[in-house]
Amino acid sequence: MRHNVLLFLALGLSVAASYAAYLTAPAVTGDIYRILYIHVPSAWVCYLSFSISLIASIFFLIQRKDVYDITAEISAILGLVYGAVALLSGSIWANAAWGSYWNWDPRETTTLILWIAYIGYISIKLSLGDIERKKVIGAVYNILAFFTVPLSYLSITLIPTLHPQIVSAAGISLTMPMLITLLVSLTAATILFVYLFCLASTVWSLERRVNALILGQEEKSGDMEDV
Repeated sequence: MRHNVLLFLALGLSVAASYAAYLTAPAVTGDIYRILYIHVPSAWVCYLSFSISLIASIFFLIQRKDVYDITAEISAILGLVYGAVALLSGSIWANAAWGSYWNWDPRETTTLILWIAYIGYISIKLSLGDIERKKVIGAVYNILAFFTVPLSYLSITLIPTLHPQIVSAAGISLTMPMLITLLVSLTAATILFVYLFCLASTVWSLERRVNALILGQEEKSGDMEDV
């Protein structure tokens, strides 16, 4: 029930942010600029998800507890979802601003590299048969894959790029209504991420209990046959 509170809160904030984006915050370069309120929150949660996944993998290698392994996996999957939204919304904006959906801009390219790297992590988790082996190899790969996150984030400051910068040495390039709308959007996206994470964790916990019950029934049936 408490998870539903997060969902309703995220939806409420999303509605408020959408209202502000279309009726309050000015469109600096036309209506396409409003995609900012989808693109930036998606990218932020993408980075957040992979950061949580990294921390969970480190803890798994130290303590070898399943809860850290599943936390890393769930966070990585959600990071891929939000990353896909960030790439898609960024491509839509790029087509309107630069005349092409894909321009091999440093931010576009490094974010795609990041996304592909974490597809590799999920592939490892799904392909290896040995359970303990795939947990360890997956955790090590996950830690190495995280280096693509700062590469993506810092690309617009380290490499010449056409990608606009909201925060720079000159300050924040947003008016106050735009900044407030963006912060509400960021909060909504983050709360939705927490809700989805809690929901996925609950499903995993229920699946684990069901598997334990099935295993217990099979062992009980085997003992009865032996008798």
